[in-house]
Amino acid sequence: MTRRRAARRPAPAALAVPGRWAERALCAQADPDAWFPNKGQRALAAIATRICGHCPVRAQCLDYALSGADTWGGIATGIWAGTTPPERDRLRQRKVVAA
Repeated sequence: MTRRRAARRPAPAALAVPGRWAERALCAQADPDAWFPNKGQRALAAIATRICGHCPVRAQCLDYALSGADTWGGIATGIWAGTTPPERDRLRQRKVVAA
C-alpha cells in the first residue's frame, strides 16, 4: 500500500512579526475566538468579518496574512482582514497568475 502525501505550501522564508500597525487593529480589543471559529460557527465568523470591515489596518493585516502568517502547519486558518482561508487562497492564486 502506498501513501499519498498531501501537497504542502512552501514555508515563508522569514515571516516578520507584525508591525506597529497591529497595535491599532480592532481585533486586539475583542474576543480572539471570533477570529478562529469552529466549523459551523457562521455567526461568530460574521462578527469577526464585520469588525474587520471597520478596522483601520485591514490592508496591512491582509498583506501580513498573505505572507504566510495565517497558516498553521501549512493550512490557512482564521479570519484575517475580513477574509476566510478559501478567500485568501484565491487571492494567492491570483497573485501567482499575475506575476
